[in-house]
Amino acid sequence: MSWTSARMAGPVLAAATATLAMTVPASASVSASIAKDAPGPGSSTMVSCGLSYPAKDNQWVNFPANTVTLRSGPSDSCIGTGQGMHDQRAQYMCYTPGDGGTWTFLRNTATGNQGWVRDDLLPGYGSKEPCENNPPPAFTRS
Repeated sequence: MSWTSARMAGPVLAAATATLAMTVPASASVSASIAKDAPGPGSSTMVSCGLSYPAKDNQWVNFPANTVTLRSGPSDSCIGTGQGMHDQRAQYMCYTPGDGGTWTFLRNTATGNQGWVRDDLLPGYGSKEPCENNPPPAFTRS
């Protein structure tokens, strides 16, 4: 499955995984040796901060009612580069996989600040244009 198809299936898969996790009995545990090598709860993909891309999408939208933080990369661990507020507009540029899902690179047209925002926090689920045709694979931190 391509990563663009996986982007669309992500929310459905997350709900199914959460449901499955709640229905597995406590006795169905993984051996300690396997669990030690596997990524645990809260593990994430390794991403680079300081990423930027030229505008591929050029879609203009209003920021959502809740203030969102723009970040220097597609991860909550990247530093903030600004905010988007409900009375400001965003110019979507492109999206890429990141921590916790896909992220859109955008520009706040009121302030000029650029940054990344997770797609589930944006109107229309963020940009429709991928930043790269063949993005690098995501690696899992251990």
